[in-house]
Amino acid sequence: MVGACVVRPLGEGAHELMSIAVQPAHQKTGCGTALLQWVIAFFHKSGASRIEVGTGTFGYQLAFYQRHGFRVTGIDRDFFVNHYPEPIFEDGIQLFDMLRLKLEYPGSAA
Repeated sequence: MVGACVVRPLGEGAHELMSIAVQPAHQKTGCGTALLQWVIAFFHKSGASRIEVGTGTFGYQLAFYQRHGFRVTGIDRDFFVNHYPEPIFEDGIQLFDMLRLKLEYPGSAA
């Protein structure tokens, strides 16, 4: 297996991308992009109105989602310090807040 993702329904046609991961040897090869594009297309064809995701306030993950049309909708302050037993660091900087992002499908209500 090269990559995997977990998506959960939120109700009212919305789904949350809980996790997307690609084996380290296959990162930066387009596998993550292909997986995310498949998820976006699958739920669009299934009649979903939107997909939501949470990520750190900086780092390549944020740019990854933004390149695919996700827009910032909010901030969960201190999410990472309140929900994880150990500090999480990205590029030597501790993550505190989670950005919430959303991708609205064309024709769906905001």
